[in-house]
Amino acid sequence: MTTTALLNSLMESSAFERLKSIRFLGGIDYLLVPAPNGARHRYSRYQHSIGVARLALRYAAQRDFSPKQIDVLTSAALLHDIGHSPFSHSLEPIFVKHFGIDHHQATMQVIKGEVAKVRSVHDTLKRFHVDIDAVLNVLSGDDACFEGFFSGPINFDTIEGIMRSRSYAARETWSLVSPEAILDAAVRRETTSDRDKVDGFWEYKDQVYRHVINSPLGILADKACQLLMERHIGQFGPQDYFSTERTAFSKIPGLHKLLKASNFPRAVSDLIDGPVPFKERRFVVDKGGDFHNREDSQRYRQTKQPRELPLSAATDVDIEHYAWKSFDERIQSGQRLL
Repeated sequence: MTTTALLNSLMESSAFERLKSIRFLGGIDYLLVPAPNGARHRYSRYQHSIGVARLALRYAAQRDFSPKQIDVLTSAALLHDIGHSPFSHSLEPIFVKHFGIDHHQATMQVIKGEVAKVRSVHDTLKRFHVDIDAVLNVLSGDDACFEGFFSGPINFDTIEGIMRSRSYAARETWSLVSPEAILDAAVRRETTSDRDKVDGFWEYKDQVYRHVINSPLGILADKACQLLMERHIGQFGPQDYFSTERTAFSKIPGLHKLLKASNFPRAVSDLIDGPVPFKERRFVVDKGGDFHNREDSQRYRQTKQPRELPLSAATDVDIEHYAWKSFDERIQSGQRLL
């Protein structure tokens, strides 16, 4: 049986199909795309996971791996997000707080076959004779194989996710370097052009975190989801971790309306007593790390700092005039999206 047949079977499983209902960026996706049938689409964990698997296949084509290694590589890539809860990272802190489960732990449980309702993933891996322990070791970081494309800072997941988010917000997506080009440069490591592509990707990652994920709008979207789930926590149990966003909306009255409200920032601020804490992440290229010798942990650095968002920073924003098309101009001028 071929790797293509394996991946197709995994994608046909109910566990993987569920990812179609899990928004890639969580609550902010609903806020930014109130009408997903128009020119813009809300990306899902399903789309992202297939994109990551495509990068893994492209990488495998440039290396001399055995069929069994390719099965481990591509299965890990496709399934790396199989354990995400509804609204991805927006609701995960509440599931962790009340039920002690996060997407890393949930992913391992699904692959091991420990969750009855999504056991089809485990059964498919067994049917195709995939080394499940090897897949788990790759995803946990215990096995730093495949040249760091799972465990290092320059990895399949991050390349696909950041460039998906960056193109989501870009005015002219044709001008962006493709995920495939970034991957190829990171695999080759031969020229200054290769180095510049990968360095540029790391700078894209900083932009996406500053201007989207950790923008005031992104912070408030996460806060709104978490606040309203807390208010209705009695409606939830551990089994809801593997449910869909339709189910989550049904158990959190008012959340859907709030996320689509034109006065969203002010509406959320009315529900909050004070500043909103968040972790600010920044990504910088340290040129002391040798790109060509794969000193990625030295070259591609990140920092995390506790911060607080004052409500005054976001309450006057008009969502209807929140223009993604101005993303590039705002970056050039050093402005945040809000």
